[in-house]
Amino acid sequence: MTTMEAPPLERKLVAILAADVEGYSRLMHRDEEAALQHYRRTVQSSTP
Repeated sequence: MTTMEAPPLERKLVAILAADVEGYSRLMHRDEEAALQHYRRTVQSSTP
């Protein structure tokens, strides 16, 4: 049985996404309202 491994770039992106989700979850756990305000400011500043 052969196991296919994800390409290096895909693995890096998955690691970044996992870290981001973990960080966001930690922020939500500490202070949900502040985390939501930060998220909204980030979305607003990144949309044209």
